[in-house]
Amino acid sequence: MRNPLVLTIAVLGLALASVQPSRAIPAFARQYHISCATCHVAPPKLNAFGQQFTDKGYLFEGLQQRAYIPDTVTGDEALNLFDRVPLGFRFQQWAELRVQNRQWRQDFKAPWAAKFLTGGALGSIANFYAYVIFEKGEPPFFEDAWVHLHPWENFGLQLGQFQISDLMFPRELRLTRADYSIYKIGRFPLTYQRGAIISAFDVSLGVVNGNGIGEYIAGDADADNRKVFFGHIALPLDLGLFALYGEVPDTAGALIRGYRVGVDWQTWLNEQLQLFTQFLYGYDQRRSEWLAGGFLGLDYVDFPHVVAALLSSVEAPRDTYYRQFRTHSVALQYSYYPYRNLRLLVELEREFVTPILRLTIGADFAY
Repeated sequence: MRNPLVLTIAVLGLALASVQPSRAIPAFARQYHISCATCHVAPPKLNAFGQQFTDKGYLFEGLQQRAYIPDTVTGDEALNLFDRVPLGFRFQQWAELRVQNRQWRQDFKAPWAAKFLTGGALGSIANFYAYVIFEKGEPPFFEDAWVHLHPWENFGLQLGQFQISDLMFPRELRLTRADYSIYKIGRFPLTYQRGAIISAFDVSLGVVNGNGIGEYIAGDADADNRKVFFGHIALPLDLGLFALYGEVPDTAGALIRGYRVGVDWQTWLNEQLQLFTQFLYGYDQRRSEWLAGGFLGLDYVDFPHVVAALLSSVEAPRDTYYRQFRTHSVALQYSYYPYRNLRLLVELEREFVTPILRLTIGADFAY
């Protein structure tokens, strides 16, 4: 605990706060007999009620008992058994035209991803979420797979597989195909990990293995005891602060220490226009081995029409490990929803460091 960043995170942890990753699936509409519009302004994007619903552990006040078999049938008041298995399905199909080095290539990426999702409230003190994904033609595997316990108000413990970046901006809920690049790169990515998050009020404190969600080796998910620690605090005016410290071995087994700090912010400028941004800075071992970047997004929703724009950037100095991840890109997308759960989209993305122009036409639907 001699490291100042670790001490800072630990101090934040004394004030622990509740921040849950936002998830919603079509199974909830079936469970509670409601429209997807109850929680989504434009799927997968949540509205204020949808955010509140997830923050409360998928509990729908006044309608929760609809999800369970009545105890008059089971004869057991201590049993909350779903009346129907909470399953949802999401499919993403792309047709892509890419221009690089004055050469063009057309490719059907269909399906790009197929997800089989489940989740719900086991009762007032526990909820869960998980999905199996078939992506890019690879064998199926679990990405998100966690349980969240909240026995007291404003307190929670999440255990399982999740993305660290869910504390800021869940990648699963973005509208653009273009991704949040700063979350995905390097030795300390903020994507899928195995671990735990303890939370209360406006602060969250977490620890993860730090090696992703690959296969177990000799019965262990992590080959060593080095962990990655992180914390996030929500501030007034929709601001958030993030910090991370971790240790991982390199390919030769040498110890590498990583440090990250960041700020996030989002706001609805009016009922239709949302602005959101993330900035992240960090380094590994030496301050000369730094990286910095983030993204700026703007979503305009006039259902059934949606326009989304995303600027993404990662910068690093020459002759350093992170130089290979340098990127600057802009993406513009238009989506049309013929049905609430079917989105047709066209997206144009331009990458500037390695000049690529990508046009995507596709469908994203769930049921």
